[in-house]
Amino acid sequence: MTEEEARLILQSYRSDEEDDDPQVAEALRKAAESPEMTRWLAEEQAFDRAIAAHLEAVPAPFGLKTRILATNAPKASRGWLPWFATLTAAAVALVLLAQGAGWWRTPKQVAGSPSEYAREMTSFIQLTPSLEMKSNDLGEIKNWLQKKNMAPMKVPAQLAALAPVGCRILSFREQDVTLICFRREGDRLAHLFTVNRAALPNVKPGDKPIFENEKGWMTATWAEGDQVYMVAMQGGRAAIEKYLPDA
Repeated sequence: MTEEEARLILQSYRSDEEDDDPQVAEALRKAAESPEMTRWLAEEQAFDRAIAAHLEAVPAPFGLKTRILATNAPKASRGWLPWFATLTAAAVALVLLAQGAGWWRTPKQVAGSPSEYAREMTSFIQLTPSLEMKSNDLGEIKNWLQKKNMAPMKVPAQLAALAPVGCRILSFREQDVTLICFRREGDRLAHLFTVNRAALPNVKPGDKPIFENEKGWMTATWAEGDQVYMVAMQGGRAAIEKYLPDA
């Protein structure tokens, strides 16, 4: 391993975390052999600690975790060549963390409220959502979700009459959230979110839908069985009511 390769690897190394990667171990040995690299590594780690301390104080904006998890790719192998891609991703993550550092270190989150759920989910769809599976066949979408071990759902009849666009899986309060997008009039979209009631225990079956307005996005949230459903779309309450189960 060259000194340049060792520096590249150690730029992603954190001294406060255990790491059994043989490439990291070799890079550390390389640094220990050179007084210049030893000083460089100490300065790097001091800088990392200072940045981390600063970022810890920055509050996380709503929806940041949802969007990051939604775009999270499977981990690559840990050979030294993938470190180039890792460092590029780390540079992008640093920008995001400047706004939202600390969410991954918080204790296990308690159950959320309907307003928090509406705010976080609509933050994801305010931009055109990236979908993991695209299809105009609702049956195909349900089959795909079933293969992903997602719970069966009841799509309101008026919503099921629309042409679907696709779906993806998000997360809220450590529970998986199913998102299915439908195309409605005017080439606009209607979005159906489904999550286990463990994430929103105060939303009870039989209660009337809870309406929220988040920056021009109207949402309606209700529960059936052990699932909580939420429809979200741009427009007023009258527009969204026709897509609810009792419409």
